[in-house]
Amino acid sequence: MDRELPLGERILNGQGPELAELLELVGEAVTVRDRQDGFVYANRTALQNLGFASIEELQAHPDRSVLDRFVVYDEAGKEMGRSMFPTPRAAAGETQLSPTVMHVVDRRTGESRWEQVRVTALRDRTGQVAATVTVAENVTAVKNAEVHTRVLSETGRILSSSLNSEQTLRNVAWAAVPALADWCLVELADEPDDRRDQVVVAHRNPQLRDLAGQLAELEPDEPGEHSASSRVIDTGDSALLVEVDESDLGRIARGPGQLRVLRELGIRSAIVVPMRIRDRTIGAISFYTSDSLRRLTQPDLELAEQLGRRAAVAVENSRLHTTLAEVADTLAQSLMPNPLPELPGWEIAALYQPAVVEERIEVGGDFYEVFDAGPAPLALIGDVTGHGVAAATLTALMRHGARFSGRLEPEPEAVLRHLDEELRERPSSAMCTALCATIHERRLVLASAGHPPALHVAAGGEVTEVPTPGPLLGAFADSEWQAETLSVAAGELVLLYTDGVTETASESGERYGVERLRQLLSAHAGSRPQPLLDVLDAALDLFRGGAPTDDIAALALAPRDD
Repeated sequence: MDRELPLGERILNGQGPELAELLELVGEAVTVRDRQDGFVYANRTALQNLGFASIEELQAHPDRSVLDRFVVYDEAGKEMGRSMFPTPRAAAGETQLSPTVMHVVDRRTGESRWEQVRVTALRDRTGQVAATVTVAENVTAVKNAEVHTRVLSETGRILSSSLNSEQTLRNVAWAAVPALADWCLVELADEPDDRRDQVVVAHRNPQLRDLAGQLAELEPDEPGEHSASSRVIDTGDSALLVEVDESDLGRIARGPGQLRVLRELGIRSAIVVPMRIRDRTIGAISFYTSDSLRRLTQPDLELAEQLGRRAAVAVENSRLHTTLAEVADTLAQSLMPNPLPELPGWEIAALYQPAVVEERIEVGGDFYEVFDAGPAPLALIGDVTGHGVAAATLTALMRHGARFSGRLEPEPEAVLRHLDEELRERPSSAMCTALCATIHERRLVLASAGHPPALHVAAGGEVTEVPTPGPLLGAFADSEWQAETLSVAAGELVLLYTDGVTETASESGERYGVERLRQLLSAHAGSRPQPLLDVLDAALDLFRGGAPTDDIAALALAPRDD
């Protein structure tokens, strides 16, 4: 009896009708391509995604002309070339390809979707690749929710990282770029003379950033009554322009100079939202897409409105706290961390830099505390919301509260529970992220309340995160936290840090980020705590190019050599 043909040859020879019928029923987009990268098969979902009514119509178009209809980005927002796609890599013989998440934008319509793509090579009897099967799962809802949650989470942290209103708005603008839009413009309204002061322009494309920045220089003496941001500020109502045309540009611009710049920027879609405090609008934030070709949608508008509300609150708070600057300077000195204690069997070092704004030390919310809690020493690092006197009060509460509760119940999750109870009993809203750890012989027991995980640096340079963050302190009733145990061998190190490290911004607005931090730790695997923090301090200073504008706190621990 003749041996059955391999699956790849059966599909190419048209001997797989049952399989084709089955694939029409699945929700994923499935395509099969031959050795020449031509489409042999596409199920109904794939044809819809590609914009064709039948496989015959698809096959009549060259593969490149089909794919050129779309621009594809990776999860970081970087455009992917065809050589990076998983299908041609599989066709070239590459094996063990991991699922690839891709952000696909239709150049013609601006519609976008997220796909998780898996590719399998089908081989003939000689072992050569006869065809490739590509399965694309639509994960748009999940990824959009993930992106929106990340933007809100990030802005929630950074909006409280500075009392300077311009720095606050610069932070929120860059948090929205490129996740929500290609570029962002923030302006405040000066009520006495009704002027519009542009504060921030953030653009994902460095080559267009200066061009977008010219909009401020072209601002007319009197704001245009019919410009989009003026209407939003005057009425308090948001505006969504799904497809921006020439007439829309005329409404957005405040004069011929701005209109010329807006044309050069190639705006495709726009959202303008108010920054409202109670019944008062203090400014507007405009979000635009251009070179990504993406079209903004109603869910994007809802996210933008949340950012506008948060930014407004942050700006108002920064204005109210300006009068407390002198008090904050005095409190800053009293809130400096205590000297680190000696820990049996461990080396420990600390890095602490309060923010410096206009040559003044700001009372910030980043803190750490290390003390003897009885059975084992306890370390706490955290970041409270706000700045100034309010932050100082919360910082003192967290540090001294941890010492008191740690002696009653020295487990990390119990300490977090006590601190959470204290915050929720306060008459005003107060929240804090915190990471608590008990220090035992060659191991740490850690629990996190919405705080960046500790980074464990193995001797070989591998960097892992622990623990999984739990709820923010002071945010929710009936919150619970789980502790995780981390074994730390000789030659290894653990870094506890606040987000002031990763949110350190360069002069261009780029943030230092977790990935740079992980790379630095990996490159200096085997370092002792103090030399490592010296390297980190120098790296942040070089990246920042000036005094820190956000608090920075870090603790490094390593077992002593036997």
